[in-house]
Amino acid sequence: MFHYAARAVPWGRIALAAALVVVLMELVRWNPWVLWPLQGTAVGLLAGAAAWCFDETAAAVVDTSPRGLAWRAAARSPAVLLLVLSWVSAVARVGNGATFGHLGAVLVQGLAAVAAGAAVACWRRARGEASPGLLLAAVIVPVTTVWALVRPLGDHLTVFPYGTTPTHGWHMSTLGWATAGVLAGLLLIAALTDAPWWHLHHVPWLSERKRLFRRTWSTRGLCRLASRLRHGTSGRGR
Repeated sequence: MFHYAARAVPWGRIALAAALVVVLMELVRWNPWVLWPLQGTAVGLLAGAAAWCFDETAAAVVDTSPRGLAWRAAARSPAVLLLVLSWVSAVARVGNGATFGHLGAVLVQGLAAVAAGAAVACWRRARGEASPGLLLAAVIVPVTTVWALVRPLGDHLTVFPYGTTPTHGWHMSTLGWATAGVLAGLLLIAALTDAPWWHLHHVPWLSERKRLFRRTWSTRGLCRLASRLRHGTSGRGR
């Protein structure tokens, strides 16, 4: 397992992302009122890096091996743990003061982002996509950065609360992130099952059995109908 993880995980990219998360949060600690949008960038980077952990460059070979997706995901989990530890340490160093008295809420954002990134990547891997993390990271990092900077729908949908956000907004944001984390956990569990329900129709032998099953029952139905018609005709003849 460790040999596979050492070769399969893009450790250089993951380590760089973990270091950037620490640097971004250190900048936030230095001047939170001005540089707070960098916290949103760090959260997006966590989601993208968590998805990177599950990219498989040799998917055509690995997906046909006896080791299932759950085993491969477990082997890659130390990389996800590295991201979690970097986030926890960075937020702890920032402290409660630089997070506007809501250190726990900020911590939940990063943990939910890691869970969401891992869940989406495993879901896409279960569907046969080789490198879902690259696309997710390319989209999620700029989106979270712009959202944290502009804060659209701030009065109705508080994703990245700010120092001027009321306590109720922080609570609603934490509830939303926690819900996203739970849903991500459920998606991850579903993705790591042996026969994911969403792509059974892509399995060739299962599709063939399904067609054979339908053809057999169609033939039986026609035979029963013909038999009933014969009996009905003979009954009327008597």
